[in-house]
Amino acid sequence: MSVRWLICIDDTDNADSVGTGKLARWLGAQLLERGLVAGELSVTRHQLLVHPDIPYTSHNSSACVEVWGGDDAESLLDAGRDYLKLHWHEGANPGLCVMRADAVPASLIEIARAAKREVLRLEAFDDAVREMNLALWSSGETGQGRIGACAGAALRSTGEDGRFIGLRGIRDLRGRLTVRQICAHSGVEAVQLEDGRALDGDLEIETRDWVRPSLIGGRAVFVVIDDAGEWVPAEKRCQDD
Repeated sequence: MSVRWLICIDDTDNADSVGTGKLARWLGAQLLERGLVAGELSVTRHQLLVHPDIPYTSHNSSACVEVWGGDDAESLLDAGRDYLKLHWHEGANPGLCVMRADAVPASLIEIARAAKREVLRLEAFDDAVREMNLALWSSGETGQGRIGACAGAALRSTGEDGRFIGLRGIRDLRGRLTVRQICAHSGVEAVQLEDGRALDGDLEIETRDWVRPSLIGGRAVFVVIDDAGEWVPAEKRCQDD
């Protein structure tokens, strides 16, 4: 049976470089091309705390690639590390973490949730995860990105955190589309309001050329709001999407 893997990266960029989100999408594509993974991949963006005591480039978000493959975390870690060594940028402190989606420690999920609301000190984080035997790599002056890499993977494993920045078809959706068209031509599984109510398949959405579903209940759900009588994306476009 194929294993579902989470490969998360963080702090790979600088103010003038390609963002971590795009780098994660490229990494996933290369893993497919090399035959290290199979099937349909997706990439989610996970927002962590923005605070002056936390070093980050623009938004303090990590990017997690979901892939399917064999049972060897080390080969995926090696491939990800080799890729990041070629593509991470000067001044960054990149982190990379590889986890089986069904084997993420509950204690790491709690740490990841804490990273969304409080400043985590690197030394304390290292002490907390030392016994978890994680497939983890970091570099740069501090390797600070290993916090975000672990947090992003753990958050993705819950099925209740993150926004899809890489998913079949979403970057090809443009203009006004019905709910049915959005779901038929992409990996979006539902279109709903912020209160969870699903929308009729014939309802038109003004996508604003930006369909980025959220991970809700383990599904890719495109959340929309009413803007002056027009259904539009609930979330705002971000540079690293």
